[in-house]
Amino acid sequence: MLRECLLFTGNKKFSNRAKSYYPPRFSLRYKLAIPVLVLVSLMVLILFRTTFQLVREMVLERNESRLFAIAEVFTESLKVPIALNNKEVLLGNLEWMAQRPDVLEVRVEDPQGSILGGTNFFPMPLPPPASRKNFFGIHRVSEEMYAACVPIWLEGKLLGRLIILFSQEGFEKELWKIFEERLKLAFLMAMILALLTSGFTWLSIRPLFRLKETVQEILRGDLSARTRIHSFDEIEDLSEAVNEMVSRLGRSLDNLRSRTEALEESEEKYRLIVENANDIIFTLTPEGEVSLLNEGFSGYSTEELLHNGLPGILLALNEASRKKFEEALDIVRQKKVLMTNLAVTHIHRHTHQEFYYLLNLTPVVDHEGHLKLIQGMMRDVTEMRRVEAMKGSLIRDVAHELKTPTAKFEMAVNWFEKEIQKQGLGEDYAQIIAILKNNIDRLMRTITSIMDLSKLESGVDRIVKTKFNLNEVLEQVRQDMEPLCKQRNLVLEASFLPEPLLILGNRDMVYRVFVNLIGNSIKFTPTGKITFRNRRSENNRVLVEVSDTGIGLDRVDLEHVFERFFQKTPATIGVGVGLTISRDIMTLHEGRIWAESGGVGKGSTFKVEFPLVPK
Repeated sequence: MLRECLLFTGNKKFSNRAKSYYPPRFSLRYKLAIPVLVLVSLMVLILFRTTFQLVREMVLERNESRLFAIAEVFTESLKVPIALNNKEVLLGNLEWMAQRPDVLEVRVEDPQGSILGGTNFFPMPLPPPASRKNFFGIHRVSEEMYAACVPIWLEGKLLGRLIILFSQEGFEKELWKIFEERLKLAFLMAMILALLTSGFTWLSIRPLFRLKETVQEILRGDLSARTRIHSFDEIEDLSEAVNEMVSRLGRSLDNLRSRTEALEESEEKYRLIVENANDIIFTLTPEGEVSLLNEGFSGYSTEELLHNGLPGILLALNEASRKKFEEALDIVRQKKVLMTNLAVTHIHRHTHQEFYYLLNLTPVVDHEGHLKLIQGMMRDVTEMRRVEAMKGSLIRDVAHELKTPTAKFEMAVNWFEKEIQKQGLGEDYAQIIAILKNNIDRLMRTITSIMDLSKLESGVDRIVKTKFNLNEVLEQVRQDMEPLCKQRNLVLEASFLPEPLLILGNRDMVYRVFVNLIGNSIKFTPTGKITFRNRRSENNRVLVEVSDTGIGLDRVDLEHVFERFFQKTPATIGVGVGLTISRDIMTLHEGRIWAESGGVGKGSTFKVEFPLVPK
């Protein structure tokens, strides 16, 4: 499939499809030039508008000062006629003043506001404040009319005031006309600036279009296409980066193509191995779907099991195995730990015959620790179990047959000891009698352990489970094993939780588990101490630990320490089934037992975990 994708990259249909996918484009040069033109035009308009207002205010202020100065000059020719009360001369001067083309009206008032003379009286009255008799200065009557009120003083005496109405018609129009001509010129310059900016922008971004054409060639599948841009700026850097990226992409695709071919070959080998494997191999998703199954089992076809998923697999199990399978599956989902050697029983769909399998469940997680798949493998151990049953039966029979002559031999030794003591030879044969008794005891313990192990593995003894406080059993074990530790000069440190820890099981068997573990620590700890403690663990379970400062275990020993007849050293007293019995007892109690060690000479820790039950 990956190979098809790689070939599809060079197909013209892909380039046409990719090309039609993009909506119509608006050229970058227009995106740059048009906003520049609009922005420059707005800036010119705002600048000229502001400049016009400023210049207008300055010109008007200057014009008002000029008109007031003209009126002050006119007052010099009126002082004498007013002082002499010569109206003819006063009116003559006023008429002379009215001859100016920009003068609309001239009048003279006395200090009380009475008109002494005037010409061209304006039909409308003067507006305030020019109409007030005590107002002096320049006042703008309208857009094109000004009233200049100038006091007439003679030797410190106020003779009255001169009022002149000036017309400034066309003044502002002429001013606006001048600015309008300048605005047209400025707008033309702005257009030229925008065009120059657009042209410069076009030249600056032209390499981008060349880069675009090269990228389109690459999208059409030509990975040999390269850009040759020498703009001496960031675009040239971008071009070189694109060339390097395409080169790396080409090398990556070549590597990917070769890896894909190798992967397909590896997948083919894996498929052949899985399909021809003697074991049943399957994979489950976290949701319970069967994504892989190499063969059917228990009368169900592969297609049925793939279609039904996890419920189809559970349907082939008996009730006890179904419960065990679901619990193990929950542990794998939640804790993402490996579950191995789960003994499950299948019931054949048609013949109802029992088949026995060993089940392994392995979590497959991604780099973030999320569960992706659960890989399962089931090995048919039906024939092996039959052989084991025969072997167990043979061992039990042999052990049973050995028990009778051993008991008779013990009776003979006891009778022999009594006869020797009667004859007064007890001290001479005491050492021989002790050796015989020790070996008889050892032989009887060995026979008893083998028979107990055989019973546990065969399921002959059906245990009766009751609810009891685990702390009570642990305290009993401590009391019983402490004298033995003192005999070996070992310290037994015990630490238990104060609250009751209720479990469901057989009290005597649980007691035997911890006696075996502490006894094992005593055998392999020459000096030091043994720590016996418990604590709560996850998922409402209790963890009990037996730690020692003994000879320790290496990695190989840890893998085989629970196997039957395994002994750390051949000279060790015992037959090597105590830990195996403890393991089988924990299996019956749906618990766990395992060993940990830092290595040889660093001591060992045996951990036992029970599920707690509600009070």
